[in-house]
Amino acid sequence: MRDYYAVLGIGVAATADQLRRAYQRLARRYSPDVNLWDREAQSLFEEISQAYRVLGDPSARRLYDQQGTPGPEVERVAPGLRPGGRRGDDLHVPVELAFAQAYAGLALDLTVERLAPCPPCRATGARPGAAAVPCSHCGATGIVWASEGARAAAGSCPACQGSGERVVDPCPACRGRGVRPVRAAVSVALPPGMDTGAQLRIAGGGHAGPFGGPRGDLVVITRVQDDPVFTRKGDNLHCELPVGIVDAVLGARVPLATLAGPIDLVLPPGTQSGQVFRVRGKGLPRLSGDGRGDLYVTARVETPRGIDARTQELFREIGRLLPAPPRGALRRGPEA
Repeated sequence: MRDYYAVLGIGVAATADQLRRAYQRLARRYSPDVNLWDREAQSLFEEISQAYRVLGDPSARRLYDQQGTPGPEVERVAPGLRPGGRRGDDLHVPVELAFAQAYAGLALDLTVERLAPCPPCRATGARPGAAAVPCSHCGATGIVWASEGARAAAGSCPACQGSGERVVDPCPACRGRGVRPVRAAVSVALPPGMDTGAQLRIAGGGHAGPFGGPRGDLVVITRVQDDPVFTRKGDNLHCELPVGIVDAVLGARVPLATLAGPIDLVLPPGTQSGQVFRVRGKGLPRLSGDGRGDLYVTARVETPRGIDARTQELFREIGRLLPAPPRGALRRGPEA
């Protein structure tokens, strides 16, 4: 179980007003209403809500504070290792792609707003030349304990962000946080076959952690525009092909422009309207890298309109030569 104080980013001595403001700030940031594509944000929102339900109730908070002693079953930090600042938050960036870009893949430079180590204080959070003092909340270890029943786990100290030290004279450039917002360009290579809602995680591309903590990840979330010709269903593509009545009757080799390049689709004699033809390997690339989907082409036989008298007479002559369609079921009267 994570330390609820660490979840909300406050110290154990935080007042009820500070607790409420911290919850409201995080709830607005990770609300599912503004993170429709991000399942991780929904999980964080549930964790934030649970922390506030416990710490926001004075009785539950008092009981929670009393359960800080490690029990017999403990997850311990490796001996001799002292934790640094906590890991930075992940940065979620939506990217809109044209259908052809999703098909072929795309390399781009994203301009993002993210937290970076503060240069004046070198990410310490202290005014240059000022010394930090040991954190009294965690005994300068950077670790606090949270327990549930007989099990306890170590977590990052919310008072010093896991650094083991507190800033007395904060850096004016970053207000003692050790990080400050910057605009940065991040190179991203989106693989072929991305779909709406797909996520690409780039390790170390997110916000820098406070007080020298490692960066979080950059999570790119794609939204793919619709295509006027092709409809996507998984890794397969579907489209319709207008077919003239002569080509439908006699058969034809019809040129077809696909996303993978031009092909010739062979229509057999007697092609029916609504008949579906499968072209293997002309669909979307699979994100797993294992081949491609297929292209399904639906023939739509078009009946000519506005024909002249001579053409009508030719069709009547053809109609006399063709067998009549079976309509016996339509002519049968109601059953007795």
